[in-house]
Amino acid sequence: MDSSTATITAWTFVSECPIPEDIGPILVDGEQAWAAYKTFRDSAVFTNNA
Repeated sequence: MDSSTATITAWTFVSECPIPEDIGPILVDGEQAWAAYKTFRDSAVFTNNA
């Protein structure tokens, strides 16, 4: 896979998924997870922290 393909597939959101239960320890005080999306390799979690 060339670098341009890797960049595109790394953050292409495939579908919404449940927020991972193990996300809690990496959130800061008061931060809440709002949504999660599967990517080709991992998942991306969106929070209320700007």
